Amino acid sequence: MHDLHTHVVPPATPFLDRLVTADPRWARLEPGPDTGDVLVAGKIFRTVRRVAWDLDARRDAAQAAGVTGQLLSAMPELFAPWAPPADAVDYARAFNDWLAGELPRHGGFYAGLGVVPLRDPDAAAALLADVAGAGLVGVELPAGPPTAALHTAAWAGFLDEAERLGLLVFVHAVGGPGVADYPHPMAANGVLFPASIGTAIGGLIATGAIAARPRLRLLASHGAGSLVTELPRIDFLRDTTPALRELMPESAVESARRLWYDPLLFDAALLRLLVDVVGADRIVLGTDHPFMPVDPVSFLDDPLLPAGLAAAVRTHNPAALLGLPAS
Repeated sequence: MHDLHTHVVPPATPFLDRLVTADPRWARLEPGPDTGDVLVAGKIFRTVRRVAWDLDARRDAAQAAGVTGQLLSAMPELFAPWAPPADAVDYARAFNDWLAGELPRHGGFYAGLGVVPLRDPDAAAALLADVAGAGLVGVELPAGPPTAALHTAAWAGFLDEAERLGLLVFVHAVGGPGVADYPHPMAANGVLFPASIGTAIGGLIATGAIAARPRLRLLASHGAGSLVTELPRIDFLRDTTPALRELMPESAVESARRLWYDPLLFDAALLRLLVDVVGADRIVLGTDHPFMPVDPVSFLDDPLLPAGLAAAVRTHNPAALLGLPAS
């Protein structure tokens, strides 16, 4: 059972001494015996359990629960989308070096995704060779980068390079600036996360960016959120708009079937709809560990879902995406 949507909080951030005092917006951990506080701009953003940063304890607990491996990605608050490009490059290099250095210490239990500077897509693309060279399997991106959407020309070089290098691109849902309009952050999370990831993946499909890169490996968090409701509308418009057909050499559904998805839709019927559209082989286990208070994918065993889906999601499909033996 390989979990491909899990997050890590480094025990020390932002790594570089000159950044520690440069800006309080850098997320940092203040660890305690059993829990730690993640501070952003001097305020507690989230209290996390020890397994968020103690990778030995995390591995032992996960293996006891039957997990055979985890793909580690940065806690989204570590993206630092506000960071100036030069600082963001240095920070990304430091995070990636730290994560790459941790992986060999745990007997192959972990694989890792790097981060990149978000205000300079060209610099992000230039960093991908180092990501691959360090032994990381890919990179994590927010669904809404700060200066340009992922489907725009600004990110084309990045996507081309990720495809060339065979790196996995994990697109993670985000709240964005609208969070401040909600009285509680979890209310914003419930509304904005599905919208943000659906918009990001839908944009990549509707602009032909996915069709143009048939070897790009892209994993969408949270089941791509609203995407499954967008695909029929996109294809209706494609069928009736010659200019859109030129932009999209294949249907939206065909493009969607090239991608991978975690099952974090919180509902068996909704996951069944996604499976019916993209195929049972495109769903990989992802639990958002260690930030969910209970198992968010227990519904995988719901009889409404196709027979064998749970086993495929937990074992065969993650192995196929990462190129691992299915056992």
